[in-house]
Amino acid sequence: MSDRGVQDEIIRYLADAGARGHASAPIPASEAVKAARFAHFLARRYYRDRLARSFRYSHRFFGQTRRSAEQVVDSAEFDRFLSACVLGSLKSAQRVGEMAQAHLAASMPGPWWPDLLDYECAYFLQAATAEQGASAERPLPGVSAVCRRFAWALPGMLPRLREGKEIGDDLRREVTLLFSRTHTGRVYVVEVEPELETLFRATDGRRSMDEIAAATGIPAEQARALFASLQGIGAVEFPFPS
Repeated sequence: MSDRGVQDEIIRYLADAGARGHASAPIPASEAVKAARFAHFLARRYYRDRLARSFRYSHRFFGQTRRSAEQVVDSAEFDRFLSACVLGSLKSAQRVGEMAQAHLAASMPGPWWPDLLDYECAYFLQAATAEQGASAERPLPGVSAVCRRFAWALPGMLPRLREGKEIGDDLRREVTLLFSRTHTGRVYVVEVEPELETLFRATDGRRSMDEIAAATGIPAEQARALFASLQGIGAVEFPFPS
């Protein structure tokens, strides 16, 4: 095996808890305990950093709640999670996001709190998912892309939270936000209109672009333009026909 191949095997060994149980591990048995300890250190650091960045608005209420998303990486539940963790996978990001959301949901600074936590959890999925989607001939959703409906206008709420202002009932209106991540790691959060939401939700990897347009009733030319927008922010993945 080439040096690059050995490096890839070691990286996979440290990132994937399942790989550390294989007899063909690239680490000497005498070093397995140290390697597992280092892998756990990497996972805690990786998720702690992304939790801090993604749940930064809820952290502004730490003085009131005495809770922060980062606290979950030091919990017994996270210790158990490490035995199945695949660093950077969507499944692992979903599990850690659920832990953080449940931890923070124990407090309720305002009626908008659940929506704020949903927003931050959806953002966390983008920040903590590094795996790439499989290439496909038909449109596929981005690996971590999600579309969420909120009862509170998050785009108007977040600036108020940054400025320490009160959240009034004037922000109690429904919005739909699409969260996605490009292959270069840039995270997007965009408010979407019904047509774009419909097109995204209809993208399942089984139908062509034209078939999705026909099924949703969106004119083909408009659907192509919408798909181009979705592809540009990493919300869908597929090769456009020439």
